[in-house]
Amino acid sequence: CMGVLPGGLITAMPEIRVFDLEPTQDRFLILACDGVWDVLQDEDAVAVCSSQAGAQEAALALVRRSFAAASDDNLTALVLTWRDTE
Repeated sequence: CMGVLPGGLITAMPEIRVFDLEPTQDRFLILACDGVWDVLQDEDAVAVCSSQAGAQEAALALVRRSFAAASDDNLTALVLTWRDTE
């Protein structure tokens, strides 16, 4: 990219947030790359995951929805559950 110094597009500093989870209320945790979050809002991702039978299906549905929304970045998603979602 013209006008960008070497190393100017990528940072080695991760974005870290700490949340207290309530296992009796919180159903899952979504870990996804920016290719997903560039095209989906948090609420949209939760809706996609909530409509799936399990964690593997939810992660696949997130990637597919992001692709359908014309994400032009890499697409990776992992959905973690700690209780049965059925």
